[in-house]
Amino acid sequence: MSQLVAVEEFQKLYGRDPEVIAVAPGRINLIGEHTDYNEGFVFPAAIDKHVFLAASYGPEGLSTLKSMEMGDCPGFEATTVKPGEVHGWGAYGGGMAWAMREAGLGEFPNVHAVVSGDVPIGSGVSSSAALELAFGVMWLQLTGRELPMKELALIAQKCENKFVGVNSGIMDQMASAMGKAGFAMFLDTRSLDIQYAKVPDELSVVICDTKTPRALTTSAYNERRSQCEQACRDLGIKALRDADMSMLEAARSKMDPVVYKRARHVITENSRCVMFKQALEEGDLKQIGVLMRGSHESLRDDYEVSSRELDQMAAAAWDAPGCVGARMTGAGFGGACVALVMTADLSAFTEHVQTVYREKAGLHGDITPCQLSDGAHAIVATQTPS
Repeated sequence: MSQLVAVEEFQKLYGRDPEVIAVAPGRINLIGEHTDYNEGFVFPAAIDKHVFLAASYGPEGLSTLKSMEMGDCPGFEATTVKPGEVHGWGAYGGGMAWAMREAGLGEFPNVHAVVSGDVPIGSGVSSSAALELAFGVMWLQLTGRELPMKELALIAQKCENKFVGVNSGIMDQMASAMGKAGFAMFLDTRSLDIQYAKVPDELSVVICDTKTPRALTTSAYNERRSQCEQACRDLGIKALRDADMSMLEAARSKMDPVVYKRARHVITENSRCVMFKQALEEGDLKQIGVLMRGSHESLRDDYEVSSRELDQMAAAAWDAPGCVGARMTGAGFGGACVALVMTADLSAFTEHVQTVYREKAGLHGDITPCQLSDGAHAIVATQTPS
């Protein structure tokens, strides 16, 4: 439906069909949180919540962008745009034009573009990466250039880091770029090796949105990253990927207590991610639940990026009928939990979680089953979709 909305608004504004529709999915992360910028392991999956971007060449003046959900943003000159020149959600578009140029792909033309989508904003399912990949795919398609999707994901990460100003790792962009329908991705963020893992058909992936928009500020996120870097200096290693618990315990006396806790989360989370892959392959539902709960508790206690509402939502899910496992997903301080639920129990799970969460938090949480989706791609638009 969002595709149709974007196309119809484009036709209304510009009196013609768009030349390209780019589509990019949001993502959930089953386990492996705040490990990606520590060169560790993550386990994301692209979901059937998408950003659609209807676009054509805009030869006169600046690039013009409109979002049906976020409004207009100031125009920019795509061929010369630099960091600091575009703010708000338009920074994802301007940033991709800049980052692709910086990657040696040449200049990209100005565009007229309309964005619409159903990726929840601020809920920890990475609407920002979906926007970045949609803009990247759009410019490649318009200009007839080709680029491996892994490389486009790395360019999108540079956009996020250097243009938008958030020191994120590669997980979100790689999940949006490289998703595979029906599968989650065991991603080694150091080598960028991907192993796809089938999610059993009897399980549904469910987003449990607390309806408290994620409030992880740039400063809080960057602070966590800085603390991890300090832990590496204390341990004499390149990245926390290279540490284990015996190494951390041996250095504990010389470490700041907070830095120690941050490192403990990353080290144990990497281990949980590896064990989760094995549990998923073996269909060990009990172990999956233990690992997802352990991840949430570590994010709450050691990394301190949970929130009261996320804890209440996770607890409601843990006790719900059919729940195999649940944990907060995304960077934290609000947003959503992800749950793996027996498909046959979805109705009972939803009723229980909404009731308990409303009683505890005083809020109505959104419970949304989702399908695992393919990654970003382009649709050549010649007519309004039926």
